[in-house]
Amino acid sequence: MRRVLAVQLARFGDLAQSKRLLLSMAGGAETEVHLCLDRSLIPLARLLYPFAVAHGLPAHRGDGRPEGVFTFCRESFAALRELDFSEVYFLNFSPMTFTCAALFDPEQCRGYARARGQDLRSGQASLAFNFMRDRRFSPVNLADLWAFFHPDPVAPEKVNPIAHPAGTGCVGIIPAGRQARRSLPPQVLAACVQSVFRALGGPRLLCLGAEEDRAAARRLKRELPMRIAEKLEDLTGKTSLTDLPDILRGLDMLLTPDTGVMHLAAHLGTPLQAFFLSSAWCFETGPYGMGHRVWQAAEACSPCLESAPCPRNVACLSPFSHPAFLAHLAGKFSPYWPEGLLGCVSALDDFGATCKVVDGGNPYADAARELRAGLAEHFGLPGAGASGMGPRNAGFLFREKDWMLPENWKHA
Repeated sequence: MRRVLAVQLARFGDLAQSKRLLLSMAGGAETEVHLCLDRSLIPLARLLYPFAVAHGLPAHRGDGRPEGVFTFCRESFAALRELDFSEVYFLNFSPMTFTCAALFDPEQCRGYARARGQDLRSGQASLAFNFMRDRRFSPVNLADLWAFFHPDPVAPEKVNPIAHPAGTGCVGIIPAGRQARRSLPPQVLAACVQSVFRALGGPRLLCLGAEEDRAAARRLKRELPMRIAEKLEDLTGKTSLTDLPDILRGLDMLLTPDTGVMHLAAHLGTPLQAFFLSSAWCFETGPYGMGHRVWQAAEACSPCLESAPCPRNVACLSPFSHPAFLAHLAGKFSPYWPEGLLGCVSALDDFGATCKVVDGGNPYADAARELRAGLAEHFGLPGAGASGMGPRNAGFLFREKDWMLPENWKHA
């Protein structure tokens, strides 16, 4: 039996976005897939990836079990080391990742490794660092970047089902994400909810989220007209992560910012209306699969760093209150379109997931398309060629040291 391990130590959304890689790892004959992750996410991982053996670590502070962390990690590391993995895929650039990587021979490692005390990045991981220098031109979804750590990733269309409404007349709402600047304020979200409510003929509404989202849910409900608020059931703080899949399967649509629940809904084939603003950039972390709508704020300063103060008073919020956008959400024709907003549909190509702009204009689209073609050529994918790896793309995707320095790691 051949054993392979993926080490995904980030949070909920990143776990869901690891799906293409994990499916690729599971594709070989007589292969046993293992997954190392934050221990709080083990129940969800078992729902997402029932074929994988889950191993938990206290990867995040405040996970509720601070006792004996050193002993717990030492015992967990020893157990992993004894399993004799043929390959180990490390997905996150973090101190804990490199601590785990030190358990294994660099020849076993993909993505990141540690050798003789030195932290190493593979060629694919280095590519991401290179093109992230200017995120406006980001040419690849994070799920596909991780998938190409594997030598033979599964086809994109095998990752998630085509989105299809459940036919229940029920719409879900995520009132807020983990980062406040990535979420629509209650009064703005309420206007969007009213438009969707009109477009769908008055559906039942479910507000979903964790305990910390309850205040945002209450504020949202206060902003809604009484006739709509009466049809809103607040489930924030009343459901666990393991309850979510059954709820999401029963929705005709989910309204959400860029959150882990968004990626879980895409995993299940629940149609999305996703609102991306501030640092969220749908070309990097948009929903994977066909049948989703994404509304992307595209001010000149987008995408930004949400932890830094905004010098423009969060200007990327204003398009979401524009009458033309709200009319569009309500299913009405408007000859206008707000500046600084892109309307996208989720799509797939030979490389993987992408967002196709159908409303508004993306000034970076041509450059990003060229970079994507360059990456397709780099990975030897169909459709690469004439518009692929030219001097400009090579200069953007690779730094001089990528060409000049000798490899100090097999997978560099």
